[in-house]
Amino acid sequence: MYIGPYRFDVELGELIFTGSEKASTFKLSNIEFLVIDQLLAARGQVVSIESMCDKLLPTVVTHHDIATAVQNIKRFLGTEHASWIEVISKQGYLLHVKAQNKPMFNCTLNSFSIKNYVLCLILGILLIIFLATNLQTTSDIRLSMPDKVKIAGTDSILVPIYENDADRDKYHSRIKELSQSLASCDKLKWQRVYIAPSSDGNRLEFLMNNLADDGKACNNLKVNNVANNWHFIDSEWLKKAGFCE
Repeated sequence: MYIGPYRFDVELGELIFTGSEKASTFKLSNIEFLVIDQLLAARGQVVSIESMCDKLLPTVVTHHDIATAVQNIKRFLGTEHASWIEVISKQGYLLHVKAQNKPMFNCTLNSFSIKNYVLCLILGILLIIFLATNLQTTSDIRLSMPDKVKIAGTDSILVPIYENDADRDKYHSRIKELSQSLASCDKLKWQRVYIAPSSDGNRLEFLMNNLADDGKACNNLKVNNVANNWHFIDSEWLKKAGFCE
């Protein structure tokens, strides 16, 4: 779960800043952990101080303890992001919806002529055929052919590309969920959507194309800082990233 570029690691009880190559971490106390957990669960809504205190019973927690925890968290968020947690007088605290992180993505648009696109497609097919016919006798190399998932209500398909067979089992259910999200688009812009999740779960790579698109046949997209969590993929994000119209 994220607060902007800050990842909330539930298992380690830490806030981790992911906005630079050198990550910084903040080890949360029990009260600080509770505050973050409650605010994230009710993002955009006021969480009362009383409800936070009740969560730690039978440990007695005062309003001052909660206020101190909030200040510590805001200090780690820094001056740029501290305002995402707002003190609501005589009510409690609120984590603003605008603090919701959409993992960073880099989008590169490449213009292909239909001739070049067809050439690339043929070369790709020939490469697959070559690998399939020449690696059969190699015991330590296996070629995982991609599965095709029909996107309901469209003529489009979703094609996952895995690094190994273990990833196929790991991501199978998420691929199904992604196909359902794509099916909910008012209009899906692409006939083919390829997705390649990294084995460590921190990166997603997409390639979208149409069989013929007047010279703009491809769009590729890389999503970093996924942290093995695909919940950011919603209708708003799909539209922003160029999957849906």
